[in-house]
Amino acid sequence: MKVLFLTKMIDYFVERVNDLKKEFPNDEFIIPKNRVEAQQSLVESTVIVAGGLSNEQVLNAKALRFVLVPWAGVNGLPLDLLSKRNIIVANNHGNGKIVAERALGLALTLLGRIVEYHNDLAAGVWHGYEAGSKTDDFWFSLQGKRVTILGLGTIGRHIAKLLSGFNCEIMGYKKNIEHVENVHYVTNNIIEAINFGKVIFVALPLTKETYHIINEELIKTMHGKFIINVGRGQIIEESALYKGIKEGILAGAAIDTWYLYPDSDHSVQLPSRYPIHTFKNVVISPHVGGFTLEGQIGRIDETIENLRLILSGGMPKNVVDLKEEY
Repeated sequence: MKVLFLTKMIDYFVERVNDLKKEFPNDEFIIPKNRVEAQQSLVESTVIVAGGLSNEQVLNAKALRFVLVPWAGVNGLPLDLLSKRNIIVANNHGNGKIVAERALGLALTLLGRIVEYHNDLAAGVWHGYEAGSKTDDFWFSLQGKRVTILGLGTIGRHIAKLLSGFNCEIMGYKKNIEHVENVHYVTNNIIEAINFGKVIFVALPLTKETYHIINEELIKTMHGKFIINVGRGQIIEESALYKGIKEGILAGAAIDTWYLYPDSDHSVQLPSRYPIHTFKNVVISPHVGGFTLEGQIGRIDETIENLRLILSGGMPKNVVDLKEEY
């Protein structure tokens, strides 16, 4: 087999690939030096490790049988075309517990008003006891809160596990209702899920069904609620999110996944078309949920494990249902 890597390769990734080369000396592992080499290698590659592929790339990859995504999201792939060609796609949850940790950190930062108070104190403005003990200076504890987790995959389950120490009452939202450890109630009704929680964690994959699942109509019902998004930006309708914060419907938002990203034409890029970042009850993060050493090692190890399974004649873990898109 020929395995082509079309993803950023840090030293640890290269080391693990070198281990595979020794283990599978009859297979070829290609880490292209440039786009030309990558394009030439597409045609005969059996396995491609990539987070994103174009229709043209998939069409040119005549021998392609497997695509391994080195993280969870598969929305960068032409899933319909891959399905037509019966190509097996597997994604990766090796950094899920790290993303969950980030989600909890964002929640505590948002409810604790940490960024707001930091910025004010840096300008000499005090809150709390030293400013007269005004009740509008209270921050919000997570202890005992009702919490909703939208999406009970690896990230959502780890969020629930972390929240267990805060004595939260937790409702999870997922398509198929089943018992999930540390989750008290599970529903497949989005309205019921949103109505339940004071704090809403978004950990859903982006699919046709979840695109804008939180829209303006739903946001209007979220009075006094906090929302934390570590799923994908487009799960929440951008204009509705902005309106919900601006009009004081939402108590606050903490966001790690966005609507606009830097590219070759925009190295400096605000993350939204709306000035969401200007509100004091908003915490912003540059899509770094899994961007730790532990997170990188986790997703790389799982990618290598999937490659080992394929090269041994088996199937990878976490095969994606291309119709369901996760």
